[in-house]
Amino acid sequence: MSTWRLLGLSVAAGYVGLGTFAFATPVLAGRALGVYPLDSFSPDKAVGYRLHDRQERAAMRFLGARDLSIGLGLFAFDYQDNPHAMGTLILSGMVLCVTDVYYVFRLRGWEWGTMLGIGAASWCAIGIGLIGL
Repeated sequence: MSTWRLLGLSVAAGYVGLGTFAFATPVLAGRALGVYPLDSFSPDKAVGYRLHDRQERAAMRFLGARDLSIGLGLFAFDYQDNPHAMGTLILSGMVLCVTDVYYVFRLRGWEWGTMLGIGAASWCAIGIGLIGL
């Protein structure tokens, strides 16, 4: 198995991990991205969420489902021994990553935006490497 395919599988695992995290724990994922202010949720509140809290949870679960579907698609392309399709899917996912980086930059500042931007650039390089096979 080539190094590029292994790197592509790491991107697939990253998407599945991020998707599972956002889908299973939307409040925690939202806090990490800056959607929820740090003081807006406490474990003591078991009931009585405001409507927009439920909408934000639903939005985070939607983002989680998006990431899960991309990750599972990448695993399927690897199983089919199609690294070019893996690269294409990774690069097409960059549109989503750029949007996510911009959103996090606006909510959390340049430190978090830069960190996610470096991660997205790494995934972009892996996508280019897979297409170049």
